[in-house]
Amino acid sequence: GPDNSYFIWQKNGQKMKACITEQSHMLVDGRVHVLSWVKDSVSENTEYKCSFISKVGNTTSQVRITVEDKDSAGQDGWTKEFDIWRSAINEHDKMMQNWKKTW
Repeated sequence: GPDNSYFIWQKNGQKMKACITEQSHMLVDGRVHVLSWVKDSVSENTEYKCSFISKVGNTTSQVRITVEDKDSAGQDGWTKEFDIWRSAINEHDKMMQNWKKTW
């Protein structure tokens, strides 16, 4: 943005370049709501780190994706996890839509 704020994505300590999406929305009070996400496929345990750098401060969040053997958890466990994750994404989407209406 104009104030030199930016995201840095890392995968297992390496800076990521591809498949990064960013969105920003101006809020009524002049602040900006920013979000960023990545699309990626993993075949082994992977750690992602997302840092947001700006003049008012930096923040970092990280998540570790653990790949389990198909047999150990079975497809059912995985499918349930995925459903929970998908509904969380949908919730977030709805929240964003509602926000847009109030701007």
